[in-house]
Amino acid sequence: MLVISINGKTIAQEEAPLTNADRIFNIPPGYLKRSFIVDLGKGNKMQIELSHIDDLKQFKNIDSLLHIFLQDMIPLKDSLADEMASKHIDYLTDELGRKKIRIQLHKPGGSSFLLQQGNLSALKLEQDTVSFLGSYVYTVTSTILKPFTEIRYYRLSFFVNQLSDLNSYSGLNEKVNTIQENQKSRWVKGDNGAWYIKNGDRSIYSNHQPAGFISDSGTGDYLTSLSSVSFQNYKNYFVPAISVGIGLGFNNGKVKKELGLLWEPNFFFAKNAQGSLRTYRNDFLTFTYKRFPLKKENDVPAFSFINGFSFGYLIRRSGDFYEKNTMRIGVEAVSLFKGKINLEPVLYFNNFFKGVTPGLRLSVNF
Repeated sequence: MLVISINGKTIAQEEAPLTNADRIFNIPPGYLKRSFIVDLGKGNKMQIELSHIDDLKQFKNIDSLLHIFLQDMIPLKDSLADEMASKHIDYLTDELGRKKIRIQLHKPGGSSFLLQQGNLSALKLEQDTVSFLGSYVYTVTSTILKPFTEIRYYRLSFFVNQLSDLNSYSGLNEKVNTIQENQKSRWVKGDNGAWYIKNGDRSIYSNHQPAGFISDSGTGDYLTSLSSVSFQNYKNYFVPAISVGIGLGFNNGKVKKELGLLWEPNFFFAKNAQGSLRTYRNDFLTFTYKRFPLKKENDVPAFSFINGFSFGYLIRRSGDFYEKNTMRIGVEAVSLFKGKINLEPVLYFNNFFKGVTPGLRLSVNF
């Protein structure tokens, strides 16, 4: 039972399946990479969430967007008549230009009142939320990979004391322009833990990282150290090796891609001319590329085939095991235990595919 409580979910802990409404109005986890908040005063706030900073252009005319939204809400005013209930409205425009609206009312569990100078009035404690959502498909081009399509999501949210507060806002487009102009500027951390543009508009801030970057759930771009121990065969030799280096990762919650540059000493054990056992070290400089499809929990599967490759070049030669200018190519590894153990077929060759020697490489990553 202790093992189950640490490593797995019991039946009662399983998540409820997504409803159709959730699929339509919720953004899948891991897609939002930037988040900015604008303080509107009196406790009201505007939040911008993006898959990519270039999508700020989707909010270049917030004033017009609010005007259209308020007009669309007029036929639904009866659904919003309960003044004490907090409202959550999702307002989505799909690829065909159709508008989809979801209204959720949350009634308080009890009653709250304000007593002032003998006058008693009902008190609303929770704010109303309005979220404008959108997405579109775009093509990613790369010098390494074939072009592929991805989805970008964006969301603009207002957290206000009353929906009627939205009527009073104008000039919000300038806030978006300020974010666009300063997203590469220096951001400083305030006493409250939020990040602000240095010497900039203090009503704009981020609760995550400088310039609004989000690192939650392991998503986003990252720089990491790489290390592993590997075992391989080369001709009739058993060759252990170690690898250390740096990796650059890209994780959108759906797919994780990682580029690596590694220094890799390989060790041969053989007798020298005097008959003494000696260790020979041959170093490779290795470039790696790995692509992992992620599960719904933003996690690497326990077993998978890695769409990737590696290329190594011999930079230090000791003994006569490798020819000069030896290179090694590895392709399509089998991954076990969430990428901790990889099995990779390799080819050694020199001087443009002379002396080709196949091998099999088992790596344990840390």
